[in-house]
Amino acid sequence: MKDYGKITATPVTTFVGAVISDVDLSTTLDDQTIAEIHDVLMERHVVFFRDQAITPQQHADFARRFGPLRKARRAAFEVLDDVSEMQVLINDRERPPNVNHYHSDGIFRTNPEFGSILLGVEVPIAGGDTIFTSLAAAYDGLSDGMKEYLAGLSAVNDFMKLHGSPAKTRSWKGDNFARMDAMRQDNPPVEHPLVKVHPVTGRKHLYLSESFTTHVIGVDLEESQRVLDFLFRHVAKPEYQCRFAWQRHSMAFWDNRAALHYAVADYWPAVRRMNRVTIVTDEIGTPAVTTLSKPA
Repeated sequence: MKDYGKITATPVTTFVGAVISDVDLSTTLDDQTIAEIHDVLMERHVVFFRDQAITPQQHADFARRFGPLRKARRAAFEVLDDVSEMQVLINDRERPPNVNHYHSDGIFRTNPEFGSILLGVEVPIAGGDTIFTSLAAAYDGLSDGMKEYLAGLSAVNDFMKLHGSPAKTRSWKGDNFARMDAMRQDNPPVEHPLVKVHPVTGRKHLYLSESFTTHVIGVDLEESQRVLDFLFRHVAKPEYQCRFAWQRHSMAFWDNRAALHYAVADYWPAVRRMNRVTIVTDEIGTPAVTTLSKPA
C-alpha cells in the first residue's frame, strides 16, 4: 500500500482489509485524514481501528463525516434513545446469534446504504470474529464465460428471506411484531444487478447476499438456484477474505457495495454487544479514486 500523510494503513490480506493506526476517533479529524481513511476504504473494502474508546455520539459524529446517517428503527435490533442513528446488536444466553450467512447490509432496499461502522462494546474472550469478503476480488476470480453469462442479469433481494425465517422468530414476538411488520411493508422485494460497477473505483463487483438474494430474474428456478449456489460458494472462498478478531473498543468500517460480512457464531452463551451506524450515501466519493499524496 502507498504511504499516507495522516494515517498508517496496513493490509490484512491480499485483496481485502486494512488496519488504520495513528488515528484518535474521539477527536475531530481534519479533512485530509477523513479523505485518506476513505481512500483506503475504497481500495480495501473494509478498514479496522483498535483501541477507540469513544462514546456513541462520537461514533455517529465520525460516521457523519462520510455522509448522512440512516435513522435507526427498533425492530430486528435495539436502538439507543439518545443517539437515534445507533443500533445496538446484542447476543447473549437469552439471545443466541442467528445469522449464519454472508450478507450486505441493506441490499433488500431499493437504495441500499453505502457504509456500516461497527464498534465492539462488549466482546467474548474468544470467538465472535467477523469475516469480510471482497466482491470485487470474487468477480475478478470468475471465468470469462461466467462473467459473460452474468452480464445484464439481475436478482431479487427480499427482506423476508432472512427476517421471515425460523431463525428470526424471536424478532416477531410480542410488541415487536408490529415493528417488524412495518419493516416488511416498507421493504418489499427489490431487483439489483448481479454485477455492478462501483461508483467510486469503477471496478466491477458481484452484488448478492445469501441472507437476502432469492432468485435470478429471467431464468428458470432450477438454473437460478444452481447459479446462486455457485456464487454463494464462490464469494466464500478464503482467498477473497480477511477475518477480524474483535477486542473491546475495536471498530470495523466497511463498504456495503463491495464487501460481504459474516459474524462467526462460535461464542454463545458469552455476551457480544456491538454498536452500529449506517451511512446512507457516500458524499466523499468521486467517479474515480483520488490518489492522495504524502505531503513533502
